[in-house]
Amino acid sequence: MDTKSMTVAEKLRHYREACALSQQQVAAVLKVERSTYGKYETAVTEPSLLSLVKLAKIFNVSPTELLPDPDVEVPSFEHVRDLRSGTAIYQLSKEERGLVIGFRVLSPEKKRQALAMLADLSKNDD
Repeated sequence: MDTKSMTVAEKLRHYREACALSQQQVAAVLKVERSTYGKYETAVTEPSLLSLVKLAKIFNVSPTELLPDPDVEVPSFEHVRDLRSGTAIYQLSKEERGLVIGFRVLSPEKKRQALAMLADLSKNDD
């Protein structure tokens, strides 16, 4: 089977099944939870570079075999823009990245409070 057009997640599943291994078995060798490895195969999260090297050893393939094909076109999100500034939404400033990182470490209650506060501040900006 040609794996060139497959995503990393598809390749992981393909090679795991070709080796007749369960997700649990692969996860045990990686020393991660089965659910963590399952997220790799469903593209919810991506494995680290170190994990990819370990997976390549498990599946007896080159680590580059697990990477996406560089010739496969990656979709562009350039068309998704912030309506106010006109910049692409993935282009965050250093300050914006700091806010995202700070938000991620908040408790669920603090996140709700921060979102409510942001909504109030945005109303006053209109």
